[in-house]
Amino acid sequence: MKEFDNLVKVISQLREECPWDKEQTHESLSKHLIEEAYELLDSLAELTEEEESYRNLNQELGDLLLQILLHSKIASEEGYFSIVEVIESLNEKLIKRHPHVFGDVELETPKDVEKQWEKIKQEGKDSVFDDINKNLPAITKAFKAQRKAESLNLSYRNYEEALNDLISEVEELKEASNADDKKYELGDVLFSLINVARYIEADPETQLNKSTKRFIKRAKYVESNINEEDDIDKLWLEAKKAEIE
Repeated sequence: MKEFDNLVKVISQLREECPWDKEQTHESLSKHLIEEAYELLDSLAELTEEEESYRNLNQELGDLLLQILLHSKIASEEGYFSIVEVIESLNEKLIKRHPHVFGDVELETPKDVEKQWEKIKQEGKDSVFDDINKNLPAITKAFKAQRKAESLNLSYRNYEEALNDLISEVEELKEASNADDKKYELGDVLFSLINVARYIEADPETQLNKSTKRFIKRAKYVESNINEEDDIDKLWLEAKKAEIE
């Protein structure tokens, strides 16, 4: 594709002529990769039917692609691999892990596909959990562990069962008698809540981002309108009403 080839050429020119780009290494770029990934998550949390939100998503996807291209270019300069090999490797992986599309395997549901995906990934490993990155954010790590457990049929049958487990964990938190027990039970509540998110096909990181943004927006409304005589609860309700109108 001409546009992609042109972009690769631009990256090469930046590495040759731009003082900042010339000095970058895999290590120095790592913080930018993380920042761009989180900015992309922000844009997904703010996605609406408005065209502007999709323009923002477009930009953030491009910023993340830039990081991938820079890392690939540095690896190429060091004699390891090029962006073409990255694409070829991904292509091979996708074909291998989708035999129901590119082979003669028959699968009927998305859950069947996920189980097959984990089974193929496990080849040569002792456990389906071995490839969970220990440095992942806690929410993402829990979500991924639960999805892998499902490939072993170690999961609830439906949303209602998952929700009942969450309610049960909340009850255990209410009954905890000391600080240590409360912290322990709180962890179980969070884990169960993330599990419920899976059953309604909601990404917990994205949903938490959305809720946090709503909270900040409402809190800013209270902050900008409050005085000594004001009722904070009334201002909060006004902020919530303003979102609907």
